[in-house]
Amino acid sequence: MKNIYFLSIISFLSIGIANAQAKISLGLKGGLNIPNLRMNSSNPVIDGFKTYASGYYGIVLENGLSERWSLLNEVNYSTVGITKNGNQVIPRSAYKNLKIGLNSFKNLYADFYSKVNVNYVEVPLMLKYYVYQDENWNFFINGGPFMSVMTKSSVKTDGYDYVYTDAKHTNKLFDIKLILTQEQDLMDRLEPVDFGFKGGFGATLKGDIGELFIAASANLGLLNMQTDPGDGANKTRAATISIGYLFHISQKKTDND
Repeated sequence: MKNIYFLSIISFLSIGIANAQAKISLGLKGGLNIPNLRMNSSNPVIDGFKTYASGYYGIVLENGLSERWSLLNEVNYSTVGITKNGNQVIPRSAYKNLKIGLNSFKNLYADFYSKVNVNYVEVPLMLKYYVYQDENWNFFINGGPFMSVMTKSSVKTDGYDYVYTDAKHTNKLFDIKLILTQEQDLMDRLEPVDFGFKGGFGATLKGDIGELFIAASANLGLLNMQTDPGDGANKTRAATISIGYLFHISQKKTDND
């Protein structure tokens, strides 16, 4: 099944190469997912989680369509990381197979620390428009759809507390504290593929063989990440800032718009 996903990525990327009409540029970029973006949700399982800084790397292929328009292909490797410390819901998948009647409770609560990592290979296909150009600088906006494939996911928790059946911690499930420290793989609890939209803006500094660029972007997935509704229901979202360099492979001339 994973081979099918990666073949889809290769086919998706080849669209950009086939449509090259003008200059072609190829480069690398690296950056960070922006931390402290809070999830505000009516679903208590995911409410209050925050993103944390994590790496973001990619290969960029830009195909010029005209003087101002380009087709922008990327293959990015990113980590979507969220964390929470304090009172929170224990995901249902952590105890649903225990045959002690816990599934009769809507939610179970405790004070503990949790950290979730989800790694993706992300392939956006975007249009890029240069809103301003001069001899030294370009300023641009870009946007379009993306597809991503999950490669790895895990959750780490750390805590030692009573388990409660209510968010205010008034009703104990057991009269003893439980060790809530563990590390688990989440590959079977999350959807392996995601689709959505990505957009951003940035600036480039022109050089003799290419251009240095800095960009900010954001994406929003359209599919729920979790396979079990008891683990919440949220979509991927991330904001990133990156820096990179594009080398001009071809300098074919185009007519002005």
